[in-house]
Amino acid sequence: MPMRAGRARVWGGVLAGCLLLPFMSAHASEGFADDFETGTLLPEDTPPGRWDDSGMVGTNTFTSGAAGAHRGRYGLTVVDRATASGSQASINANVTALTSEVHMRTWLRMRDVGAVGSAVVMQGLPALVELRLLAPGPAWELALRNGSGRTYVSLHGAKVEAERWSLVELRVRGMGTAAAEARLWVDGIEQGPGLTGLDLRDDANKVDKVVVGEPWSDTGTFTGFLDFDDVRVSDAPMASRLELRRPEAEGAKDCLAVDLSLRASSTGTLAPAPYDTDVSLAVEGDKGGFHTEKDCDSPVTRVRLPTGTSERRMYFRPQGPAGTVTWQASHADFLPASLTVDVEALPSDADGGGPWTTELGCTSAPGAVLALPALLGIWLRRRRAR
Repeated sequence: MPMRAGRARVWGGVLAGCLLLPFMSAHASEGFADDFETGTLLPEDTPPGRWDDSGMVGTNTFTSGAAGAHRGRYGLTVVDRATASGSQASINANVTALTSEVHMRTWLRMRDVGAVGSAVVMQGLPALVELRLLAPGPAWELALRNGSGRTYVSLHGAKVEAERWSLVELRVRGMGTAAAEARLWVDGIEQGPGLTGLDLRDDANKVDKVVVGEPWSDTGTFTGFLDFDDVRVSDAPMASRLELRRPEAEGAKDCLAVDLSLRASSTGTLAPAPYDTDVSLAVEGDKGGFHTEKDCDSPVTRVRLPTGTSERRMYFRPQGPAGTVTWQASHADFLPASLTVDVEALPSDADGGGPWTTELGCTSAPGAVLALPALLGIWLRRRRAR
């Protein structure tokens, strides 16, 4: 795209820098996270892993490797070959006790299933907050213990799709009260109506240990592989999806303002990036491109949300006729975003140069080229007359 003359680059950069200052999270959350990119699991591994302990029965195994990766190089794979009920294979990590609110999330895939059965795949202890696969589907299930008698209660979600990655998130809020609630999301969609009015005043209703894998099987009938990646636990809502927004009355029609953000499934509010997050940008069809500065002179195909930030401003320069254009933003750890907006047609001289000059400042019109010999002759006569 030709550069436009007369751009106030310095002021444009300053203003864009101000607008692109990310919004920082004011909440310093407690919790745990592992993206498995060390390729190790336990403290005695080299380099040391993030998990404190493990358990394994019979021929069952757990490994950190490429086969279990959803994002990056490595993920966790648990293989269940046993046919007995009880603990199968899992890893656990101690965390600072979460006593009021707990959020847990993981990317999860069930594959190479030999036999379907009910199994616990993620636990928060000692509260016994559990993400389960419920036979015969299997279906997603969120379970916990309610009241002084610690009665088992649960909600059921959609069928688990084998050979497919899903982002699974759960939240328990109001621990220590008689008005607690528990909810489950799969790929950003809430499962069921949620459990409300729970009595979680029992002293055991806290989470100071997280367990991942297959810590328990009711029947022992499930056999197959379970892959986990980007496991995180927190006392605050965590980022799960990207969002694109078009601020009203912001930016010129040839350089539209666009806001990119990370948001939580549980609240829809802004949520901080857990690490430096490079987001890929795309446009359906050849209908324009994204830029980092408000003068639309800095084209990009990806932008970064630094650790702890949740939002940034970008810009989009349309090209072609008036109509609609669809923006897309994606990152492997978060659910993608798309937004369709209306754009106006730009005038033919929108690049500031018009049809008569090139970006080098040379004349290019046929008439001007034919006139060059005459102009050169006048210049030479004047020079001889001096």
